[in-house]
Amino acid sequence: MMRTRNLSHCNNRRGSSLSRQAGMSFVGILLIVVVVASAVTLVLKLGPHYIDFYAVKSVIEDLPPQKVHEMSRSEIKESLEKRFKVNNLRDFKVTDILKIDRGRDDTVLNVNYEQREHLVSNVDVVLRFEEQFKYQ
Repeated sequence: MMRTRNLSHCNNRRGSSLSRQAGMSFVGILLIVVVVASAVTLVLKLGPHYIDFYAVKSVIEDLPPQKVHEMSRSEIKESLEKRFKVNNLRDFKVTDILKIDRGRDDTVLNVNYEQREHLVSNVDVVLRFEEQFKYQ
């Protein structure tokens, strides 16, 4: 004769514990929503500053490398001001963000500026942008 066990008691317990698992709790969902909203806010507030910085970099990199060392300081600034207007970089003044260092054999353009962005309440973010361009 074959012995059989009554497993309905074990299955019943296992089945009831599985039916109670409903997914993520309200607090867990709320935490994920807060994290995602914070990340989106940071990207939307800080992203334009980085886009502007890369536009400034591309404008300076587009200067003719052979002529920069031969150009006067005022010619360099005038050329950059025109290029800033064309690229819609109206918030930047060349004299405020650019320093020109002349050497005997080279010219170095140093871009250095800060941008402040208000986040919430009394919390602000300060973004510092620095880049050096060397022309011979």
